[in-house]
Amino acid sequence: MNLVPTRRAGLGALAFGAVLALVGCSTSPAASSSGEEGGGAASDVVLTLAGAGEAPAQAAIDAFEAANPGVTVDATFANDDESYQQTLRTQLSGGTAPDVFRVWPGNGNATSVLPLSDDGLLAPLDDAEWADSIGDAVRPVVEDADGGLVGVPVTVVGIGAVWNDQAVEAAGLTVPDTYTEVLQFCADAKAAGKIAFALGLKSTWVTQLVPYALTATSVYGPDPDFTKKQLAGETTFVDSAWKDAQHQYLEMRDAGCFNDSPNGIGYDEQMTMLGKGEALGAVHITSAAANAQQYAPEGTTFSMTPFPATDDAAETMLPVSVGIVYAVNAKAKNPQLAKKFVDFLASSEGQAVYATAAGAAPALESSDFEPDEVLAAVGEFQAAGKARPFPDVAWPNTKVQQEHLAGIQELFNDTIGVDELLTRMDEAFNEG
Repeated sequence: MNLVPTRRAGLGALAFGAVLALVGCSTSPAASSSGEEGGGAASDVVLTLAGAGEAPAQAAIDAFEAANPGVTVDATFANDDESYQQTLRTQLSGGTAPDVFRVWPGNGNATSVLPLSDDGLLAPLDDAEWADSIGDAVRPVVEDADGGLVGVPVTVVGIGAVWNDQAVEAAGLTVPDTYTEVLQFCADAKAAGKIAFALGLKSTWVTQLVPYALTATSVYGPDPDFTKKQLAGETTFVDSAWKDAQHQYLEMRDAGCFNDSPNGIGYDEQMTMLGKGEALGAVHITSAAANAQQYAPEGTTFSMTPFPATDDAAETMLPVSVGIVYAVNAKAKNPQLAKKFVDFLASSEGQAVYATAAGAAPALESSDFEPDEVLAAVGEFQAAGKARPFPDVAWPNTKVQQEHLAGIQELFNDTIGVDELLTRMDEAFNEG
């Protein structure tokens, strides 16, 4: 899944048609000439890195450089996921990719762990001291097809209803615990002159968030092995509660739960509405609160609750998954320093620095991290066994997600129906 965990200055939004904007962040004349300050050759003290999402990566880079005097990280960042993914693939094919780069967990797109490792582009990390600290719920999405570790998980994110606490209170409303209450909340918000849930489908990656929130409860809650059954040919999207979830999405639209013309609204506008309190909430990833904060009046606080799909609150699950992953180039020019950097990302300090700046929770144990009200919900649902992975990390190819993202926009334009959307997803799934 394509996620946006950072502020606009380093936005990692998937925005089709966006222009590539790479910004060099750190170079060192001393490191590029003599290398004497680092005690070795120039190539030994300069690490190249690429990422989509500048703020958290730069925070980690600054901490790493501070802990390793004389070492310089020469970083570039893309302002949108699609441009980053296309550029990274081109660099890897041409042998010009950096030593370390951000990848996606599992198998969701062409720069995810499995496709890249299948092409022999990622260095093995099994010998890292932290390798055994990765839990069973996380490790599968950072492994290659043979079970070898090829990525360091850095953040964990959840999808739920992110609330502007003061806006909800000012409207005199209570956040909903059931789906019927969601529809009533939408009506009450509209009567109060507010948008219940900001929605920015122009940023294509946002389209999937509501269905993922709903299907965590209606599909993967009662049947955690649903994807395995799909792979075995025992079930399909179109013949499952995925259909109910997509119809609920449209029901919410028709009930006035969202702002007008969501296909014409982008992520920044969505976060602006949430931050300013024009919208009371948004069904979003945990980092939405940190992004909305920059548009909010001083003193605004945010919280998150799981988003219900049924009228039994006890059934509600929270979708939780690894968000950010970094990997080492199999042909890194400085493999030793590259592995030292991912070791830092796996450390308690590295996890805390990156996750805090990203508005996410750390993927690995970190005694240095202090969760806020939004991230606390992720930990609570994980501890209670009521978390489910994002579905796309286990899909057999990247085409399924592509059909889903584009299809939601068409669904909201009324150019296709739910059955056609899910049939297209099934066809893509079956391509293997």
